[in-house]
Amino acid sequence: MHLLIWLGVVAGLVAVFRHPPGKALIWAYVPVLLLFPDTFHAVTPGLPDPSANVAVMMPIFFATLIAYGRFWRPSVADLLVISIACFMAYSEYKAAGYSEAQNLFAGTLFQIIGPYMVARLAIEREGLHVELAKRVVIIMFAVALIGLYEFRIGWNPFLNLPQKIFTGQGTGWVITFRYGFARVAGPYAHCILAGMMMVMGYRLARWLEWGGHWEPKFAMFPNLPLSKARLITLGLLLGSVTTLARGPWLGGLVGALFANAGRHPNRKFAFMLVLGGILLVALPGYIGFQAYLDVKPGVEMTMSQETALYRKVLFEKYYAVALDHFWLGWGRNTWPKIPGMGSIDNYYLLLSLMHGVFTTALLLALMLWMSVRLFLKGMSEPPEANSLAFTFMGIIIAIFISLVTVYLGENVVPSFFLMLGWAEAYIHGKGHAGISGAVPAVQPARGSRFRRIIR
Repeated sequence: MHLLIWLGVVAGLVAVFRHPPGKALIWAYVPVLLLFPDTFHAVTPGLPDPSANVAVMMPIFFATLIAYGRFWRPSVADLLVISIACFMAYSEYKAAGYSEAQNLFAGTLFQIIGPYMVARLAIEREGLHVELAKRVVIIMFAVALIGLYEFRIGWNPFLNLPQKIFTGQGTGWVITFRYGFARVAGPYAHCILAGMMMVMGYRLARWLEWGGHWEPKFAMFPNLPLSKARLITLGLLLGSVTTLARGPWLGGLVGALFANAGRHPNRKFAFMLVLGGILLVALPGYIGFQAYLDVKPGVEMTMSQETALYRKVLFEKYYAVALDHFWLGWGRNTWPKIPGMGSIDNYYLLLSLMHGVFTTALLLALMLWMSVRLFLKGMSEPPEANSLAFTFMGIIIAIFISLVTVYLGENVVPSFFLMLGWAEAYIHGKGHAGISGAVPAVQPARGSRFRRIIR
């Protein structure tokens, strides 16, 4: 039954025959990416074992290259993304051989390069900035609402229902609890991964709200006291809260400071204030954190202290192991395990162990390069333009901070690289001038009831 995932290739083919690649991405790929867990695969002898989003991406990626490849002019960000993917695949090949490397190669091609390049080449060219943002936000809003059930009951339908078909898969992911509540993971396998996804959705929702890109009300619920934009924003904020994931919370807060600074009339002053505030808090925060971990003998640690101390000791012990295989790492499953420390709760450390410190440096360089260029792009646009550049910058900063506490995996990988490709397209495109205006505050006529409902 798990071979049903290969039907995703058929769905992708239908989408690219009926729509241009960008539209196919929005209508076929994005719903699968955001709703179906990446932890389930079609185990196929002799072939890579694709997840659902990989299967759908295959035809869309090649259709994009055929349609728009001739317009591609490689940028620094493009080369960094391709280098990261190639180093990861080559590292696995050297460490574990072809059999293991083929799945990772398929993953890096269709979960890193594929989403990045489709967004990079198609979104700006087809004028889909608002439509893509709306699709992502609406789906994430639905995931947040469904997550309330998981938060209260402690049962995840996104994982538990597919397990009836994908026997033996996804069993390593379990619901964790904090403060007596289930930490919502949704389709993203782990609550911290879900927290990062919610941050991405929330930032896009705020951009849509600020730009007036939503209709005033939900067509099916016109009497609700809050606007459609505000309800969606609050829903995604609630979705982030129910993950009870402090890393994404901190990342989301810092990202929000930078995104909002970009909307201030005096943006230079606002950014200086944000940077100054971070520097002012950083040193006392570090000192306080060290004191928090300095537990006296005989004093019982809290669960939070145990978690923080584990991550501190983890880094200290694995640092030397990572340096032993500096260039290419040890491979995904073959790095030396320290007893009692099988979980690497820091992606920069984990990536260094698996694929080398150089690959980690490439990822950090990519995030820094994109952030700087998005800042410059946003600053080149007027404050009233509601620049999408600052939203992307806020997302990258949030993910950068979150990865200190969790690995970059599951659905977050293709989502993040899709976002990076989208951001790169925005940088090279018309910017705010290429984005359609706000939705008029006039409801459609009565004869358009079907249109009002599907909005």
